Amino acid sequence: MSDTTVLRAVTSIEEVEHFQQLERLIWQSPPEDVVPVHVAITVIRNGGGLIAAFDAAGPVETGGMVGLTFWFPGLGIPTTHATERGGEEETGRMGNKPNLPISQSPNLPISNLQSPISNLPILSSASRPSPLLKMCSHMAGVLPAWQGRGLGVRLKLAQRDAILAQGMTDWVTWTYDPLFRVNAVLNIHRLGAVCNTYKRDWYGVMKDGLNAGVPSDRCQVDWWLTSARVVRRVARDKGRRDLGGALPADLQVLPTVASGPNFRAPVEVEPTLDGRPVAVPIPDDIAAIRRSDAGLGMAWRLAMRQHLEQAFATGYVMTDCVQLGDAGWHYLLTLQSE
Repeated sequence: MSDTTVLRAVTSIEEVEHFQQLERLIWQSPPEDVVPVHVAITVIRNGGGLIAAFDAAGPVETGGMVGLTFWFPGLGIPTTHATERGGEEETGRMGNKPNLPISQSPNLPISNLQSPISNLPILSSASRPSPLLKMCSHMAGVLPAWQGRGLGVRLKLAQRDAILAQGMTDWVTWTYDPLFRVNAVLNIHRLGAVCNTYKRDWYGVMKDGLNAGVPSDRCQVDWWLTSARVVRRVARDKGRRDLGGALPADLQVLPTVASGPNFRAPVEVEPTLDGRPVAVPIPDDIAAIRRSDAGLGMAWRLAMRQHLEQAFATGYVMTDCVQLGDAGWHYLLTLQSE
C-alpha cells in the first residue's frame, strides 16, 4: 500500500464534491443516484459521518480521494441475540449505562403516538419492543486500483472508532449483496458482523454499473462494535484463515458443479435445517459471471435467496465465512441460541 494513503473525516463542501466524483467512479453511478452535496453536508453535521482515504496518486477529479465510508443515525429493533454479539448484553458508550430504547426518552413517548398516515410504521407499541439508536452505514467502497490492499478494513475500523467516540451507540447496520465474495469475507469474517435478515429486491430497480439488470436482494448485517466477537476479529492481523479440521464434524456443505471452464453453478438441494451448521457456497466472482452468463448469475441469485431465507426463517444466523479448499468460500450458518 502506498505510504501516502491517509484517512480523515470529510467536512468541507469541496471535499464532499470530490466524494460525489468518487461515488460515480466506484459504483459507476448515474447522476441521479449520487448523494447530493446538501444531503451529505446535512448528514455529517448532524450525527453522521464521512471518512475518506486520500492518496497522492489518486485521481485529480476526486482530489486524491480513493476510498470512503458514509453513515448516518437511524432506529431499529435488533434481531440477532446476545450470543451472536459475543456473549455480551448490549451496552451504551456512556459509562456503564445500557442503550436506552428511544421510547424511554421523557419528551418522546413514541409508544403513545398515533400515526395520522395509515401506512407509516409505528416503531414502538405495547406489542413491539422499543427501537434502539443505531448507525446506518450507507456506503463503503474503494477504487479498483486500490483494492486488495486492506484499505476497506482500515476504513471500517476508522468508522468504528469514530462512532464509539461519539458515545451514542455501539450498533451499526448496513446492507450488501451476499453474492459478492470480497464483501462477504470483509463483513462477516474480518469485521465480525452477523446476519439473519434477507431483503428481496431491497432497492428496486438499480441503474448503476454493478447492479443493473438483476434483483437488488441484500443481506442486512448487525455489527456490534464492542462485542467479544468483533473485538477478537478486528484485533487479528491476519484477515484470512482456512478452518480446515476446526470445522464442525456435522457441517452440511451445499455443493456446486462446474459450469464451463471458469465458473461453478449452485446445485438445487435443500439442507436439513435441524440445528446442524450449514455451509452455503459463495460465487468466486459474481461480476465476471454476470458479464459472461446472465442466466448463471440469476441462478446464483435465486439459489442464495432460497438458502438464506429458509435458514433465517428457521432461526439460523450467518456467523462466519470459511474457505473450504478448492470449493472456495462459504457462509457458515449456525442456529441462534435462545
